[in-house]
Amino acid sequence: MTDTIRTLFDSLLDYPDLPLLLVRLVVGLVFVVAVRNKLNDVPAFAEHNGLSVPVAWGLVFAEAAGGIGFILGILPQLAAMVIMASMIGSMSFHIFKWKSKYWAASGGWEYDLMIFTMASVILVNGGGTIVVWPSI
Repeated sequence: MTDTIRTLFDSLLDYPDLPLLLVRLVVGLVFVVAVRNKLNDVPAFAEHNGLSVPVAWGLVFAEAAGGIGFILGILPQLAAMVIMASMIGSMSFHIFKWKSKYWAASGGWEYDLMIFTMASVILVNGGGTIVVWPSI
């Protein structure tokens, strides 16, 4: 049984780009869906977060670019930096403005930290070979 498990794990090493693709697809989809929800009422999103409407539109555009970049593999490391910056902003709002607890179930920033961490994997490792336009 141990040899079977070792063989399975060793065979997974032949596909190092699949986990990077999976991270990109999941995070990208999360961002595209979030952008779609924000587009329903950008002024309300801006007001809720204490942003001006032009800044809110800029954030929506940046998040859309990051999400699409992740899904398609277009400059994935640049897209990772955009996503990480967005998550730093979101975590800052949770911690300093709204005084949220850590756990997402309590409206906290746990989820934002996980997205930040997944994006950092792409920043450090690149998007893999399954990309449209690799990072420079």
